[in-house]
Amino acid sequence: MLAPVPRDVRTPSAAQPILLDVAHARAGIPRDLAPMRPRTAAAAFNSPEHLFELKWDGLRAFASLDRGAIRLTDRSGGDLLPLVPELADLRLPEGTLLDGEIVVCDSRGRPSYELLAGRLGPRAAKRGRGPIYVAFDLLYEAGRPLLERPLEERRRRLAGLGLRGRAIGVPDHLETDGEPFLEVVAEYGLEGIVAKRRASTYVPGARTRDWLKCHVTPRADVVLGGLAEDDAHAALRALCGMYADDGTLVFVGEASVPAYLGRWLDEATRAFAADASSFASPVPVRAGTRWLRPRLVAIVEHAGDAGVLRDARFRALRFDGRPDDCRTEEPVQVESTTPSAGTERPRLVVLQSLRLTD
Repeated sequence: MLAPVPRDVRTPSAAQPILLDVAHARAGIPRDLAPMRPRTAAAAFNSPEHLFELKWDGLRAFASLDRGAIRLTDRSGGDLLPLVPELADLRLPEGTLLDGEIVVCDSRGRPSYELLAGRLGPRAAKRGRGPIYVAFDLLYEAGRPLLERPLEERRRRLAGLGLRGRAIGVPDHLETDGEPFLEVVAEYGLEGIVAKRRASTYVPGARTRDWLKCHVTPRADVVLGGLAEDDAHAALRALCGMYADDGTLVFVGEASVPAYLGRWLDEATRAFAADASSFASPVPVRAGTRWLRPRLVAIVEHAGDAGVLRDARFRALRFDGRPDDCRTEEPVQVESTTPSAGTERPRLVVLQSLRLTD
């Protein structure tokens, strides 16, 4: 490609054309995208304006092949390949950028964050099936951005790539029927579903109602502000907080810690010990309370409303969690239509998704 030198450049060779290397001039796939994230729906719903996907209990990750190099990064841009070297040989078309999750599955093919965390933690244990990269969105194809294209088109293009293998797969999705889909997901002991508006564009870093998550059992990401421990230094309860709009850390409740995780959680949090509470609100203090600096994010299941934990249970530390993201959120109300069919199609989508992990 030939391009004349601008007239205001005064050099001895100004009259000569300059040869530009198109390959080097091409912009590479961006490395600083933040994932688009869902808000929480008040309940499952049916809608012809949405597509419904299985919610994967894994680690959010971008996967790309740019100029011959595979990259696998977390939501903050950190390199994940040292943690999951099995995914270094992902076969992708050149110029592809995918959004998805890394999962490890149990013996029934169900994704398990606990098994994944066990592989990534300081005492890595190769338990479960995987890791597997589950791709659910296509952001760049052949080096060209698709972020402004509607989700329905991006999903169609993603399916057209034919990504299949032991380490990668593209799950099916369901149209219209979110309520029966969540019922089937609950039968199989899975985490939940995500409803995505068909016409939605991809907005990096946004937490938007164009994507809505529906859990079988309510979950929350919370800041771990302390532990209540027994005399043997095993954690019994986790003291949980969320950030208010004014930036203060508010105590939202306690989560019971399973007995088999008590000593592990004590050891995993030792480096974050603090001399005093980081909560701006009152906290019930008992013998054995140990304060922590607000740097760790925990996943808890609970039976409470937004910002209030009742009957909460600690599940795992979130390796890619950001404390600032742990905030109270009012669930989104969506009007539901009549389902178009029964549970046969939702069941087929669940089975197809789980077969990716075989």
